[in-house]
Amino acid sequence: MRKDKKFAIILPIILLCSIFLGSFSVSAAFTPNFTIHSEAVYMVNADTDIEIVSKNADKRLYPASTTKIMTCLVALENIKDFNAYVYTPYTAFNEFNVDNPNFYGVSNAAIEPLQTNVTYRDLLYSLMVCSACESANILAYNVGGESIENFVRMMNDKAKEIGCTNTNFTNPHGLFDENNYTTAYDLYLITKYAIDKYPRFMEICDTYSYEMPKNSANPDGYSIYQTNPMVSPSSPYYYEGAHAIKTGSLDKYYYKKLDGTFDYENVDYGSRALVTTAEREGFHYILVTLNAPYCNPDGTPTDTILSFTDHINLYDWAFNEFEYTLVINKNEQIMQIDVEKGKDADTVGLVVTEDYWTLLPKSLNATTIQKICETDEEVLVAPVEKGAEMGTLKLLLNGELLTDMTLVTESAVELDMTEFYKEKVSGIFDTWQFKTIVALVGVLIVLCIVTSYIRKTHKKRVSEMNRRRKITMLPQNKGRGKSKKRNIRR
Repeated sequence: MRKDKKFAIILPIILLCSIFLGSFSVSAAFTPNFTIHSEAVYMVNADTDIEIVSKNADKRLYPASTTKIMTCLVALENIKDFNAYVYTPYTAFNEFNVDNPNFYGVSNAAIEPLQTNVTYRDLLYSLMVCSACESANILAYNVGGESIENFVRMMNDKAKEIGCTNTNFTNPHGLFDENNYTTAYDLYLITKYAIDKYPRFMEICDTYSYEMPKNSANPDGYSIYQTNPMVSPSSPYYYEGAHAIKTGSLDKYYYKKLDGTFDYENVDYGSRALVTTAEREGFHYILVTLNAPYCNPDGTPTDTILSFTDHINLYDWAFNEFEYTLVINKNEQIMQIDVEKGKDADTVGLVVTEDYWTLLPKSLNATTIQKICETDEEVLVAPVEKGAEMGTLKLLLNGELLTDMTLVTESAVELDMTEFYKEKVSGIFDTWQFKTIVALVGVLIVLCIVTSYIRKTHKKRVSEMNRRRKITMLPQNKGRGKSKKRNIRR
């Protein structure tokens, strides 16, 4: 077998798929055993990047004000001085008027047009703490080179750079637009990027209240407050260990007609979106939900805000259900591979170079993880060094790759010199040189035999000829005299 040809050796595959059956289709390995109201969910363990729950994670839905996560991200990347004052033009406020049905769902920070004492810092905090829509537009205007449209292009370019494939932004605030959409998975990518790249992002999101600069309506200044009650100890939705990133809500979906006016007859019920993180006892999760019902099917308000209910239930389930489990020990022999010409050994064990821990349900035995070994060689030839790389171990759960690890030899195997020389000697007989020599020797032997035979035959013939010649050359009288004497005697 050629060295570059790989083969797979599959170790015992025991997947208890029935453990994970649920009421909806998921691509993740785990499924909670309770109702999730949000249409799309994506939950990841941030410590291991393991997908915990995925429900309609790639379905395009309306993000509402969670759009502001990207607005904040692009602003953080481009602002040089956070204490610099910004220009607050009427352009940033014009769309929020009574002629636009979204006017009734606009959250704001009470910033006034042409207010001169507003900084980038004020805008970032009001954007993420109280979800101010005018702050989103003011940021977009100033960061986008006095163009909100240019800033939106920057948002979409950043989304593509991050890896989002089902996202399109049409505004920086998230008010309803048919073409302003994303997915739970894409929104997770955007959020994780912001958390990983900019520590200031979480500082802003975790703020419960913020003091805004004074203006004509608030001459003494005023406070804005967090829209996510999960971080408020006095709220029924308070959750210990939760971090507020961004809420989003759309009261109703008003669709535009071809002439630019709104269709007030064909209106869809609104929805809620929510992005949070939570930490508890060393476990850290990021959770995105989209399109939780804003109201009951009959249009009446729900008794609870279902997006918060989903997050609380999912966090409770994750923190109670999962634990870190040692799946592979670095001293554990994964498999054996045959060795030829080894001294006192005809196999060698393969192991991994480090322990592998992962997050698993407490009820799940680690042996249910599928182990697939891919080695570069089917048979090794001594000598074999200890720690030599021999291939890869892949660990899969419910068909999804958890990790891959390098397989190395567990010990060294010395060369058996007796076998080595025996093979060398036996190998000589298989060479073309040896076969050629044997053939030549055979020919020489045949030639010698033939030559010897010819010589003997020739010698015999010569001897016979000489004998005959001698007989022929005897004197005639000698012969007659003897004859006479014999006749007289008779």
